[in-house]
Amino acid sequence: MAAPPETSAPGIGHGRLGELSLAQPDRGYRFSIDSVLLAAFASPRRGQVADLGAGCGVLDVLLARRGVGGPFLAVEIDPLAGRCCQLNFEAFALPGQVLIHDLREPHPLLSPGAHALVVSNPPFGRPGAGRIPPEPARARARHELEINAPEMLTVAARLLKNHGRLALCAPPRRLPELFAALAAQRLAPQRLRLVHGRAGLPAKLALIEAVKDGGDELRVEPPLTIYGEGQAYAEEVAAIYRELTGGPSGPASRPA
Repeated sequence: MAAPPETSAPGIGHGRLGELSLAQPDRGYRFSIDSVLLAAFASPRRGQVADLGAGCGVLDVLLARRGVGGPFLAVEIDPLAGRCCQLNFEAFALPGQVLIHDLREPHPLLSPGAHALVVSNPPFGRPGAGRIPPEPARARARHELEINAPEMLTVAARLLKNHGRLALCAPPRRLPELFAALAAQRLAPQRLRLVHGRAGLPAKLALIEAVKDGGDELRVEPPLTIYGEGQAYAEEVAAIYRELTGGPSGPASRPA
């Protein structure tokens, strides 16, 4: 197990994920079950990986646990979250770089056509819709205040190699808009899995994988249910946690 990252800097704490200890901001957005499910859903690829809106880098850590070798490029706009990401890259010896940067602006590290896999757990709350969290970092992570879905998909398409893959999660209510935006960037949705809090309830999260210049056949996978009896995880989710984190987690944040 990796040594816990040094978290003595102001504003930086740590969070437990099974046997893993990751640096993350004391306040603001904190990683949740969405990242665990997305890491398990994404198809492992050999080659460069870009994580757009990386937060503390939890997706990169979990992908590495699946055997994805990288190198990883984690892009995050928030300096404190970016510092946490750097600490986690160092603690888990991830190959690659952390870039604190606004994705809407060009940068030499954002190399066109260089990445086999792009992953993102992006903000999908519309500005003005619902309650905006008072902490700026949490608000940016959950609502389209800095970058919107079409802008993020434009960046993802530019970074991907031909036939490279994009894996992301989104609220199901925005799937029609998201699929149209993917098509506009020549990103063909090829896998879709809906995540339900409990059996019989509406889906709360959609996991999507799209291929740059891919075919037009979409495979809808069996639904994934988070909870079994009471607050215990259903067996598939418990198995994901065992595989990626080395053990059970604490109480999960429900899918956004």
